[in-house]
Amino acid sequence: MLAQPSTTKLSRSHPLSQKLQKMLGHSLDGIETKSALEALDSFYYGDNRRDPINVAHLNLKADLDSKAMSGYRDFLSSFETVLACVNVWFLEFGHSQTNWSFIRQAVESDLESVNQTYLEMESMLKIAKSDSAMLLAQTRDLKLLREQTISKKTAVDGFLRRFTPSDSEIDILTTSSDLTETFFAAMNRLIQINDDCNSVLMQENQKAGNEIIESVAIYQEKGYAKLHSWIQIQQLPLFKRETPEVSKLMRKAMSTLKARPSLFQSCVDEISLIRQTVLVQFFMDALTRGGPSGLPRPIELVAHDPVRYVGDMLAWLHQASVGERELVEGLFSGDASVSMNDDIFSVLSLGLLSTKPEAMLVILDVCTKNTVPPLKARIDEVLASNLTPSVSYKISTTIQFYSHTIGKVIGEKSGLVSYLGAAYDKTFKVFLDTLKAQGVRMTAFVQKPGRELTPPPVLKEAVLQLRELMASYESSLMMQTSDDTNGEEGFSQIMAVALDPILTLCTNGTATLGKFENAVYIANCLFFIQSAIALYEFTATRVESITSQIEAQIQILIDEQSQIIIKQSGLSPLLEALDEHSGKIPLALVPALDARAIMAAMSNLDVYLCTAGFEAHSRLSLLLSTQHRERSLDGGFSAFLESYKRLHDAVMDPVNKYEFPSTIIRSIGEIQTLLVV
Repeated sequence: MLAQPSTTKLSRSHPLSQKLQKMLGHSLDGIETKSALEALDSFYYGDNRRDPINVAHLNLKADLDSKAMSGYRDFLSSFETVLACVNVWFLEFGHSQTNWSFIRQAVESDLESVNQTYLEMESMLKIAKSDSAMLLAQTRDLKLLREQTISKKTAVDGFLRRFTPSDSEIDILTTSSDLTETFFAAMNRLIQINDDCNSVLMQENQKAGNEIIESVAIYQEKGYAKLHSWIQIQQLPLFKRETPEVSKLMRKAMSTLKARPSLFQSCVDEISLIRQTVLVQFFMDALTRGGPSGLPRPIELVAHDPVRYVGDMLAWLHQASVGERELVEGLFSGDASVSMNDDIFSVLSLGLLSTKPEAMLVILDVCTKNTVPPLKARIDEVLASNLTPSVSYKISTTIQFYSHTIGKVIGEKSGLVSYLGAAYDKTFKVFLDTLKAQGVRMTAFVQKPGRELTPPPVLKEAVLQLRELMASYESSLMMQTSDDTNGEEGFSQIMAVALDPILTLCTNGTATLGKFENAVYIANCLFFIQSAIALYEFTATRVESITSQIEAQIQILIDEQSQIIIKQSGLSPLLEALDEHSGKIPLALVPALDARAIMAAMSNLDVYLCTAGFEAHSRLSLLLSTQHRERSLDGGFSAFLESYKRLHDAVMDPVNKYEFPSTIIRSIGEIQTLLVV
């Protein structure tokens, strides 16, 4: 029979009881346990909770609790083993007091041994706890120090990145390597550093800001010196070509160099002088040698044609000026995307001017001004030759046109445009002097009109010349820039000098002509002049004046035509008697106006009126204008009818005592029918 286990309870002071109570009463929520767990927790890094390390980190506390419970189970299992051994002893040795005493002593001995071991372990745990507390404190301090150090390192690295150039940037700026885009990036980096220092550090830490600015300034000056040297050595020789191409790097170089006005001015002066020499050289080649392989031909080969000669020279200069303008704009734009309207010269100071248009025009003036001497010499030679008014005027309008056109490109105040303005004034004066001299010669020449009473050849030539002048003026810039709407004011001086002598020719040589022939001749001359100048709007005032003069001549023709008809019809004595005796006595009592005299005059009138129209047409056939012929014919017949009406009314008036007056004189309607008016 198995011995029943003892149910005797251990006292609370028993070491085994204390151990059990401590183990069973152990809690993982204690402050010390939490500190230990938190210290272990700080050894794990990273924020990615899917990482296996972090998964173990999150399960650490649960694992420790599970391990503690496993320890408790192992203890209970071991205690059950001890109890089983005691039961075995009871079975083997029986229940005698001696055996029980022996067993108790053995168990107590073992418990004492266990208790001793426990005390030793407790002492070791206290020592470990003390050491662990110090280690945890050190760990926390080191963690805080590490975070502070990382923060400082990040701040220092950020400061260095923002306020100091990198080693590679310094090498690019200071070494003699080729100029590339990285160079300009490094220069822009220095400018940014300088701006940041002025806006940030100079307000908080002036000493550091000054030191950084000084160090950056040294690298900047080395960079600008390298940039200036690169332009002088590698780029300036390229500007000796007729049409050089400006690279993107060159544009950026000039744009960057504007921050150093002295270096920029040096490059601008060198480029301007090179282009000045090149432009004169190629201008002389165009004049004397022509293009490659002789095409285009030399301009001086057309020197026999003054208008084309001057026009070709000015056209070449205009084309060259446009090329220089494009070169300057491309050179100083800094980037291909910058247009001529952008403020690319806002920070430029050439020592003379500071605004973009004026500064650019100064450069263009330097490039083109040396073309003036050879151009002036050739234009003076042309003006010194015997030019006709038409040719000299065409030359003046050509010069005036290119003066305005080139002025838009290189500026109105440039040396070349200033000379062209003076050349235009001189050419126009030569033209006016030639035209006046020609007018004097024309008016001094007296030519008797021919039988046809047409304008003389000298007048026709003068009018044709005037037409050429008007055509040139209409197509020239002078009319376009005139203040008046139709350009009349701009041509008034030329019109006066050219037209007044022509009008004088209309009356020269007419002293030997009769009044009728004189009116026909003058009307023909005026009509020829009017037909030529009426084609242009800017001659409206002169056309109106000539029209009034023509009207005066037509009125003379009407009066003369009327008198001729009255005289040839036989009514002249009747009308003279009517004017003499009207209102004094009855006209029937006047011998020249009695019924017999009137009936005789009517018979002659009937015969004359049958051919009156043909004779009148024959007399007026010398008029060049059909309209003038018709008006003169109609006007003469109308004036005759008015005179006849006076006679008819007087005969029909009872006061004049005519018997049966309707049988004496024809009615006005019958006369109109016969005249076919």
